[in-house]
Amino acid sequence: MSTPEYLEWANQPTPENMGRVVDALDPLLNSEIQRYTGPKPLLKTKARELTIGAIKKYDPASGAKLQSWVVTQLQPLSRYGQRLRPVHASEAVIRQAAELNRLRRELSDELGRDPDDDELADKSGISTRKILRIRRSTPAVVAESAFESQDEDDVARLPAMTTPNRMGSAEEIVFTSLAPRDQAIFRFKTGRGGTELSNEEIARRLGVSAPYVSQRSKYIADQINNLYMRKMI
Repeated sequence: MSTPEYLEWANQPTPENMGRVVDALDPLLNSEIQRYTGPKPLLKTKARELTIGAIKKYDPASGAKLQSWVVTQLQPLSRYGQRLRPVHASEAVIRQAAELNRLRRELSDELGRDPDDDELADKSGISTRKILRIRRSTPAVVAESAFESQDEDDVARLPAMTTPNRMGSAEEIVFTSLAPRDQAIFRFKTGRGGTELSNEEIARRLGVSAPYVSQRSKYIADQINNLYMRKMI
């Protein structure tokens, strides 16, 4: 049995309508994540991601309730919660991680690809062994600003690397609704693909123009911001 929100999304699969389905299931998600150990905000973010995938795979003709189907698809939360461990990094290590992130972007622009650890070690003067330790200590470091893209003059401001951030599920919902090329632009612009890239570099990689990348970046940012604001009202 499906819900009115699901039927609305099935008829018009927009990010806004997907957001309404997930919001309607929020009490169920809150109840389910209490069953699992781990940081609740991270589990909630993962639960909403799994829920979006479950909604897309749900078949009303199966006779199963949407809520029951979603619960079965949340089982990976157990493994996910076990992998989550509190990370305590010193201020110095966080600064080194941010500097490595900056140098990685520079090398990526120079090489036209992501650098390996040996190349990053040569550039930074930090041993590959220490780079690995820093990466393990700070698995997700925000570069520059959590809401700023690499280009200062870029009109689009996409949420920067790492989850969760204050955009939360709005970002996830919009991302899953994007076409593959727009998803690639999102990853490259925010660093989720490993390195933040300029519009020109993204254009070269995708075989499109830099203005096209800027236009799509603004569209994606607007979609996220609009959905986020709707959820805040």
